[in-house]
Amino acid sequence: MPVPRPAPPPGVLERLTYIQAPLRAVWATLHDPAAQDALFPELRLGPPAPSWPAAGATRSARLRIGLLGTNVRLESLEARPSARFQIILVGDGIRLERGWYLEEVAGGTRVAGTAGLTTTGRWTAGFIALGRGSTASIVETHLRILKEMAEGSRPTPEPGRPTAGRR
Repeated sequence: MPVPRPAPPPGVLERLTYIQAPLRAVWATLHDPAAQDALFPELRLGPPAPSWPAAGATRSARLRIGLLGTNVRLESLEARPSARFQIILVGDGIRLERGWYLEEVAGGTRVAGTAGLTTTGRWTAGFIALGRGSTASIVETHLRILKEMAEGSRPTPEPGRPTAGRR
């Protein structure tokens, strides 16, 4: 039985995409360790805990949004295979909640990607804004890459971003 997708709370951005791939393939792509650099271009992920992506598992990462670069700690808040995945990233002056809701529809998968960003301090928000970073660009880029990878094509890198494997 599908898990109902709640409406995003105020201040949380949501974007939808349709992926022409089975739900299980989309879930597998989202959690493929070899795809993490391509799927999350704003993150440089550290090694996962053995239980990742299970709820409560953590890992470290380097987050870049706009001109802001900071170390963050990721925690998996919810991981319901082939249905929902939610994480939170917390760092100095920043909190980013991300969510993916998957639903089997019309021979493919509808994915709702969400993000809610909270910052403390003017410097943190200023560095994000100066570099034209936003939760919208993070979610839209991620969903585009997830779609390309799950449907079997290679993602196109963003201008100025290194491709997977290059740092």
